[in-house]
Amino acid sequence: MTVDKKKGRKLNWKQACEILNCSKSHFYNLVNEGKIPAFRCGKVRGVWVWEEDVRGYLDAVTL
Repeated sequence: MTVDKKKGRKLNWKQACEILNCSKSHFYNLVNEGKIPAFRCGKVRGVWVWEEDVRGYLDAVTL
């Protein structure tokens, strides 16, 4: 697992959905709308997000 000192762990969609308590489709909607920044690693690996970005989104919507 990749760890960045500023951003925390690199999460796949399943790990992010556990933190957000949401479905896979809702997670991808958030990514497509630009609410959570994401990036791809390889062609088939899907999207990845940083834990700090996921927690930041969660903090912003639960105020």
